[in-house]
Amino acid sequence: MKCFPKLIALAIGATTPLLVSAGQWEGPLNGIVSTVIVKGYDTYSASSKILQQQSNALCSSPSEQTLHAAQTAFQTNALDWQQVQWLNFGPVTYFMRYYAFEYWPDKKGVTQRQLRALSQGDPSVMDAPKFWTSASIAVRGLTAVESLLYHPDFAPTQSANHCRLLEKVTSHHFESADAVAKQWQEAKAQDWVFDEEGTGFDPEEVALEQFLQQWIEHMSAVKDAKLETPIGYNGRENLKLAEFYRSDLSLKAIQKNLQSYREIYHAGSPSLYDLAKQINPTLAEKLNQQLTQNVKLSLLLPSNYFHSDQHDDRVALAKPLVKSISSSQSYLASMVTQLGFQIGFNSRDGD
Repeated sequence: MKCFPKLIALAIGATTPLLVSAGQWEGPLNGIVSTVIVKGYDTYSASSKILQQQSNALCSSPSEQTLHAAQTAFQTNALDWQQVQWLNFGPVTYFMRYYAFEYWPDKKGVTQRQLRALSQGDPSVMDAPKFWTSASIAVRGLTAVESLLYHPDFAPTQSANHCRLLEKVTSHHFESADAVAKQWQEAKAQDWVFDEEGTGFDPEEVALEQFLQQWIEHMSAVKDAKLETPIGYNGRENLKLAEFYRSDLSLKAIQKNLQSYREIYHAGSPSLYDLAKQINPTLAEKLNQQLTQNVKLSLLLPSNYFHSDQHDDRVALAKPLVKSISSSQSYLASMVTQLGFQIGFNSRDGD
């Protein structure tokens, strides 16, 4: 994914959070890292390897059967990415990996143009040791793989050049996913925050601040970029702007995102939910219920919701979910504020 809009700014306040003592952020921080991030990247790395293997099998024996197996492996890997997509922090920030894992939205078809150029050029250039470290983010990850497996411009069952390109892209994709997974296994979130001014700070608090900031921003992006924009909630419908629309994963990706939010909220001992209950039990439970409601409402949308032949009013169907996600944002913002953080909203937040 290229870049979610910076909808919300979050910063540590100068005051000490209520009911928080030294080391109290360790529970939710370490819980999120171990339960959501480390496990998420382990799963993502494993399915990236299967995608590479199925791509190799496709190119070794091109057929509709092996193409379908590669497409299935892609779909699994793309949905595994949704578990960790919310956090652009730590090892995924090295070498532009976060943006290379998914170059989206690609409004100008950059991925297709650059893939065509690569497939028509000298294939040996991709064997150079430093090729992928300098290659465009548009041809290095899931968006590129989806194009090679689903876009009509590419025919991996018929073109050796297209299949070779698929093999190279999926190989690099697995190497990147595996590198991030291993780095998370060997380090802590606190290792990626730095006291640049030398004034002293609590690394657990600062790392959790980054997590909270990006969680809220991702929630906004799911509502705005993944749901409202492609269906024309506030403008003109353009379903081709939906995430992974070629592989029919747009709705499933949203559902996976919303499911991951509940895991973030309840990860660790104490979890964010536990800490919120100490300060404001009513608000803590409202957020808990709203996160559950988000998932339920997303599962009520028809499986063909993003299809062009879906004749029901897409905007009308989306309104309950949009309002529910907006309520989640408000509750989460209030919870984080009451924990001692400060949040500023811009004019685009809410409905």
